[in-house]
Amino acid sequence: MTKNYLKITAFCALGILFSNCEGEDGANGLNGIAGVDGINGTNGEDGENGVGFDELTQFGSVTVTFEGTRPDNVPFNDTAEFKFTPVEGDQLTDFSGIIKEESVTHYSITRFLSSPDDDVQETLVGVGLDINNPGQEDETKELSFYIDDYAIISDDFKFVVLDEGNHESDDEGVSNVSITNYSFNEETHNLVFSFSFDVVGDDNDTGNDLKISGEVDVIVLEEVFAEPVK
Repeated sequence: MTKNYLKITAFCALGILFSNCEGEDGANGLNGIAGVDGINGTNGEDGENGVGFDELTQFGSVTVTFEGTRPDNVPFNDTAEFKFTPVEGDQLTDFSGIIKEESVTHYSITRFLSSPDDDVQETLVGVGLDINNPGQEDETKELSFYIDDYAIISDDFKFVVLDEGNHESDDEGVSNVSITNYSFNEETHNLVFSFSFDVVGDDNDTGNDLKISGEVDVIVLEEVFAEPVK
């Protein structure tokens, strides 16, 4: 028993000795050299081009400027390009068409502000031009203009909407009608002309006098009909 006790005492003494004889921490070693940067990965291949609206913009555009005063008497000067054309066959005559009669040539141009949509993208402008006695000394021109659901947004975050505004050259509330720079290329069917007119306040949604001017640069299409079967 005495021997066992001595062994236990000896082990305890060794434990105390080792615990009391631990040396102080040495200085930190030098930092290792930074590793070499890895090689950059290879750039991925470009994806295919997305589907665009080329088929809706191929027939040119109408640019319109509105100059006037809002109902709260704040002036505005707003310009927008309407360039989207529906391509349904039964719409082309009204939206980008030419009809030639014996003494009158009718042009009908309608363009949307954005890609047409039945619910939220219906803003459009329509311009009609009649050339009476084309090429003759007594040639005259008549203009019609239609604007639907167009918002004029000002820098103060307020807007006024021009909706279902239909104006003709001979309307009582329309004055100072001007049609200039008219040309039509028989080979390319490129129609170009400028227009401007004034509308009294009672005949537009601003309640104040409004000046409308525009530039038309479009391709018009002529429908071909089959001869009736005899």
